[in-house]
Amino acid sequence: MSAPQTLGGPSRCGRVLGPSLDKIVKNAAWRKHSHIVSSCKSALDKLDTLSDSALSDPSSPLLGLSSSDADFVLNPILLALDSNYAKLADPALESLFKLFSLGLVRGEIGSNIPNSILYKIVQSVCKVGGIGDESIELAVLRVLLSAVRCPCVLIRGDCLLHVIRTCYNVYLSALNGTNQVCAKSVLAQIVLIVFTRAEEDSMDVSTKTVPVSELLEFTDKNLNEGSSIYYCQNFVSEVVNASEGVPDLKFSQPITGPELQNGESKVSNGEEKDGVEEEETKEGVESSSDAVTSKIREDGFLVFKYLCKLSMKFSSQENPDDEILLRGKTVSLELLKLLCSIFMSLITKYRSGLKAEIGIFFPMLILRVLENILQPSFVQKMTVLNLLEKIVGDPQIIIDIFVNYDCDVDSPNIFERIVNGLLKTALGPPSGSTTTLSAVQDVTFRHESVKCLVGIIKSMGAWMDGQLKIGHSDSPKSFENDTSAESHSTSTAEDGTLADCELHPEMNSELSDAATVEQRRAYKIELLKGVSLFNRKPSKGIEFLINTRKVGNTPEEVASFLKKNTTGLNETMIGDYLGEREEFALKVMHAYVDSFNFKSIDFGEAIRFFLRGFRLPGEAQKIDRIMEKFAERYCKCNPNSFTSADTAYVLAYS
Repeated sequence: MSAPQTLGGPSRCGRVLGPSLDKIVKNAAWRKHSHIVSSCKSALDKLDTLSDSALSDPSSPLLGLSSSDADFVLNPILLALDSNYAKLADPALESLFKLFSLGLVRGEIGSNIPNSILYKIVQSVCKVGGIGDESIELAVLRVLLSAVRCPCVLIRGDCLLHVIRTCYNVYLSALNGTNQVCAKSVLAQIVLIVFTRAEEDSMDVSTKTVPVSELLEFTDKNLNEGSSIYYCQNFVSEVVNASEGVPDLKFSQPITGPELQNGESKVSNGEEKDGVEEEETKEGVESSSDAVTSKIREDGFLVFKYLCKLSMKFSSQENPDDEILLRGKTVSLELLKLLCSIFMSLITKYRSGLKAEIGIFFPMLILRVLENILQPSFVQKMTVLNLLEKIVGDPQIIIDIFVNYDCDVDSPNIFERIVNGLLKTALGPPSGSTTTLSAVQDVTFRHESVKCLVGIIKSMGAWMDGQLKIGHSDSPKSFENDTSAESHSTSTAEDGTLADCELHPEMNSELSDAATVEQRRAYKIELLKGVSLFNRKPSKGIEFLINTRKVGNTPEEVASFLKKNTTGLNETMIGDYLGEREEFALKVMHAYVDSFNFKSIDFGEAIRFFLRGFRLPGEAQKIDRIMEKFAERYCKCNPNSFTSADTAYVLAYS
C-alpha cells in the first residue's frame, strides 16, 4: 500500500504550535521544568518533519496529522498546563485557542474516553483556571468557549459539566470585576450553544452572541460603569466569531473508541472499498450521525439538570454579608431566568418525548420556588410567575399536563400543585407568620398569581370551546414515552364500582374519552389516599387499599405493590410493616423476600440489593424476623454458600 500523500510546507498545526512551544521553552525554569523543555524541543523537531497529510486520520485529534504524531506534539502543551505556572500555561492556552478556533482539533471529548490527549488537556485547562492569576482566568475562559463553540469537537457528559463548573467557579472566585462578568458571559454563551444544538439536534448551527449588558440586570451596578461591558462583549464576540468562515468545520465522523466500531465504519486494515462495501460504509456513517444527534440531546438534558441544581445552591438566607455567597445567589437568579426560557421551549416544542424529564424539572425548577410562601426571593419568584403566565396561556399545554401527570399514578401532581401554589400565593402569608416580603412585594405576588389562576380558567374554557367546535380532534395528547399514562385505565364492574385491582390493561383508544380520564384521576386520588394512610399506619393503609380494590387481597399481591416502589410510599414505613408479627403482614414479608432471586450474587451485595426498597425498622425483633427470612431465602438460592441458614442469619444480622 502506498504511503499517504502530504501537502507541501509545514503543517497547519505546526504553524500554530511552533511559536507557543518556543515561548514555553523561553519562559521555563531550566531545572524545575527540564522535562517540559525536553518535550517541547522534541515536539518542535517532530513538527519540522511533518506536513499536512492529504488523507485525514479519523482517529487523530489534530487535522492533517496521524494519531500518534498528534499525541506527541500535544504532550508538551499538556505538561505546560499541569505545571500550574502562569508563564508556561499562557502560551499553551494561546495555542489551544487557535487550534479550536481554526477547526484543527476534532473528535469527541468525554469521560468515556479518559485516556485521550484531548480529554486530559480539557481537564488540565479547567484545573489551571484555579491558580488565581487574572490573565490565566481570561485565557481559560477563552479556550473553553472556543472548544464548546467548535463544531468539529463534541465535549460530552461529565467533561462538559466540568467546563461549565469551571466558568461558574471563576465567576465566584475572581477578584477582578471584569473577569467576573467575562466568566458569567462565557457561561451564558456556552449554555446557549448547547441548547441551540439540542433544539436543532445538530452540531452545525449558528448561535447569536449573548448581550452582556442584559446579564448584568441583577448585579452590582458598579460593574456597569467604565469599559467592563464593552470589554466583555468584545471578549465573547471575538471567540464566537473566531471560527467564522473557516472551512470543513462539520462534526462528521468524530466518534472515537468503541462507539466508532459499533457504528460499523467498516474500515479495516487500510483496504480499499468498492461496491457493496461502499454502501455499508454509507450506512455506518448514517448510524454514526444518529448516535451524534442523540448525544447532543442527551447532553442538553444533562446540562439543564445541572443548572437546575446550581440555581438552588445559594438559596439560603444565612450569611447575608458573605461576598461569595452573595455573588452565587446573584448568578443563581440569572441562571433561573435563563433556565425558565429554555424550559418554556422544551415544554412547548418537545413535551411529547420528554415526559420523565419534565416531571423531574417542573418540581425542581418551578414548584420549588412557587411553593415558598414565607421567605421567597422576590426576583426568583417573579421569574417563575412570569413563566407560569406563559404556560397557562396555552390551553393544550394545561390539558396535557393534567392528563399526563395528575391522572398518572406514577407521576407527580403537577397541575394540582401549580393551582395550590398559586392559590396560597394569592392568599399571602398566613396571619402571624414571619415573612421576608415587603407589603409591596406581597401585593405584587398576589396580583400575578391571580392573573395566572384566571389564565388557567380561560385556557380550560378555550380548550372546551375548541372541542365543541372541532369535534375532539385536539384531544389531550399522551406523551410518547409514557407507557404508564396509557396503562392505568380502569374498567367498570357489574356492580358499578371501578375494577381497580386490574392495574395495567392497555388502552386501545386515545385519551379523548372524558369518562376514562375522570376514572384515572379518581383512581389516583383514592390510591394516594391509601398511600397517605399507609405512611401513618401501615396496616390500616393496606386494609384500605385492599377494600378499595387498589391492591389484591393476597400476600403476594401486597408484596408486589410494596416492592414496585409506588410513588409516595415511605420506605421506613414499608420496613416497619414487613417486620410486623401479625399473620397477614408476616405472610406479606415472606412473599416479599421470596420474590428476590439471589442466585450467584455475593452475600454483601445481596443484602444491599434487598434493602434498596425499604429501611430496616428500629425494633430489634422486627429486624430479626426480616433478616432470618432473608438468610433462609439466600441459602435456598445458593445452597452451597453456607453450612446452614443460621450461619447466614448471624452474618446478615450483624
